[in-house]
Amino acid sequence: MRGNVTMPKLKWFTLALRVTMEAAIVVALAEWGYHAGPGTAGRLALALAAPAIGFGLWGTVDFRQAGRFAEALRLAEELAISGLAALALYAAGQRAPGAALAIVSLAYHGMVYLGGGRLLKTTPVPGRGHPASPAMRTSLPPIASSAREGKPR
Repeated sequence: MRGNVTMPKLKWFTLALRVTMEAAIVVALAEWGYHAGPGTAGRLALALAAPAIGFGLWGTVDFRQAGRFAEALRLAEELAISGLAALALYAAGQRAPGAALAIVSLAYHGMVYLGGGRLLKTTPVPGRGHPASPAMRTSLPPIASSAREGKPR
């Protein structure tokens, strides 16, 4: 089922850049961890831990509560993470891939803003003094409330 989903080619290209950038960040952090670790076990542990910690930190910060500075803070965060990943590749001896990651990151972020987009796509988090946007609402009842009311899930 294809549906009626249409996306301009520029948006597909921007999405491809985003996927490439995020995959390269994972590889870069894993590569750095592998080269920085002591011994085989340490190398494997750091190769797995570095991307998990990097993306874990990336995902825990919610800039939507920062008001008018939210978009700028998100941009700074993404550029810092991709920049650190590019430096990690460079430090691991992968100079050309490090430079390529930096270029892909800058190209992606430039394409987002040149295309009139934003990094933060949603409105403020509901339950913190802001109503949910239509994009964040669902037709499904919350699991906790349906369990309290004795309704089956």
